[in-house]
This record gives sequence, structure tokens and C-alpha cells, in this order.
Amino acid sequence: MRGTGSPRTLLKLAVAGLAALVLPVVITAGTADAATTAYISAPGTYASDPSSTPSGSKHTRALGGTITIPAGQTDYLSSKLNVTGSGEVTEVSHMVYCRRPGQTTNAAQLVTGQNVLTGASVTLLTRGFVTAPADSALSCAVYAQFVNHHADVAGHITVLSSSYLQDVYGAIASVKQTFNGKVLVNSSYSANIVNYTAPAGVTAIQAIGDLNVTVCYGTDNNLCQRSSGARMDGTRSLVGTQLVANQLNADGSVCHTTTNGALAGVYVTTTIHHYKINTWMTSVPVDSTCSSRNFTVYTRVTANSGYNSFLIEANNQSVGAAFVA
Repeated sequence: MRGTGSPRTLLKLAVAGLAALVLPVVITAGTADAATTAYISAPGTYASDPSSTPSGSKHTRALGGTITIPAGQTDYLSSKLNVTGSGEVTEVSHMVYCRRPGQTTNAAQLVTGQNVLTGASVTLLTRGFVTAPADSALSCAVYAQFVNHHADVAGHITVLSSSYLQDVYGAIASVKQTFNGKVLVNSSYSANIVNYTAPAGVTAIQAIGDLNVTVCYGTDNNLCQRSSGARMDGTRSLVGTQLVANQLNADGSVCHTTTNGALAGVYVTTTIHHYKINTWMTSVPVDSTCSSRNFTVYTRVTANSGYNSFLIEANNQSVGAAFVA
């Protein structure tokens, strides 16, 4: 769907006064000693399909960057797709597909969808946890689809050789992961809810919370329905996110809260339309004064009432996890 809003604004900002009374921690990207990085083998300029292309006829580009997960093992995969030089607004689908050797059916997949503006340089981050079946290894690699906003004209976009797939830690000791369903957000929502028990002896856990959002605008479509309260007449949404980890007492009450910082907002225009938001915490303390080691981790999501409503997307595009490497 083509948008009509200004393409200039994707401004991240702190939303003052909206943070809960919780204890924030300083977040860094972190570097894993056991990380294995596979750069893609097929960079270059690709044709983008016109928007009129039927779903089953869109080209899926195999970009390489292969990582193998041994049978029965769970690994944390993280992929960055770096694109530039789009000849027109282009919807980029960034996928990590994991398959049994010699097969074309996906045993697992991780997905990001985002519009890239004409001439823009953009990095998409797609990540999550994949468990290989007990009887087979999985071969995981990077794939992409490119669909431009012209109905009948093929476009182009360039994939850079710096794109990669990474096995961040090797075998993961403990993880709980969830994928959110498709949801309309008019005010607030708790996404990617994960209930996780920290293993004995562990003093800190990690968490991620990623959202793919789609701005509601124009005519009623999908879950974007005015009858459901959707605001659709503006040119952008103001999406607020905050990753929250609540450690619980034995009775289920909240004992200690850690966040990735204050609630932060991003304007997503109707031209961008689809946008990925990634949040993480690399050190969530396990408080010994709490009467349990149970956590509830979620992404707090807000839709500012002065701007359009939006959707949280499903199909493995919105993911949350709590884990110990």
C-alpha cells in the first residue's frame, strides 16, 4: 500500500513523563565470545517486483550467509541486512530460513518487513532463537524479497556485502521465546509476553523484545478498522516502546523491575508504513531478596492519541525472549 505522508521523519525520541516507576539499567550491545558470523555470499543490485506482482510470483532472493545448528541444539541467530540505493520506495522482507539438509520447506523462520525510502541506506535487524529437531541439523541462511511501490514497473535495490547471519553464542543454556499475534493498538498493549524462570545459580538473565509495526491509514483494511477505534486520518503514528522485566515473588506479586530505559517513541510515517523496532537488555539482575526466580518479560507498547493507530505484526515478525547464554 502506498502512503501519502512525508518521508522525512523517522525520529527517535524519549517520551518525557511516560516512564513507569521502575529501575532502569544501562544497556550495551554486548559482544559474545562464541559468536560465529557468516557474511552473505550474494551481495549486489537486485530487481524489485512491481506492487501488482501476485504473492506467489514474488522473487525470493537467496543471499547466503549459512549457519548450521546441530541436531537438538538451540541457538540465538541474529542477522543484519544492509541495503542502499533503492530506486523507489521498496518494501523489504528480510528473512532467516532454517531447513533440514536437502529440503526446501522451512523448519523455522525469523522475519522483518520494512519500507525503504528512495535512495535511503537502511540496516534491518532480524533475530530470535531456533531449535534444531532431535533427528536433524538445520541449515539457516538469509533470504529477502523486494517489492516496489510502482504497480507495473520493476525497480532496483542494492544489498551490501556487510550483511550477515550470526550465531551469537552457540548452544543456549536456557531460553523461553514467544511470537506475538497480529494486534491493533489504539492506546496501549503488552506485547511478546514471556514467563521465564532463571536457572539456579544464575545471577543475571538477558532479554529481547522486537516489534514489526504497520501504520493504519486510508480506508479500513485488515485489523485497521474505524469501527474498532482505529485512528487513520493522519500521516504518521507515534509508537512508544519499553522492554520490561518483572521478577516476581512466590505469590505472583512484582518484587523487582528492570527496564531498558524510559519509554521511547518513534514516528513512523505512512510512507514508511512498515517498521521494525528492536529492544534488548544484556544484564537483568536476579534479585536474591525476591521469593522466586520467576520473571515476566514483555514489551510495553503505546499509541499516542494524537496520531494514527498501528498494528503489531504476526508471522514471526514480533518476538520476545528471556534467556541465559
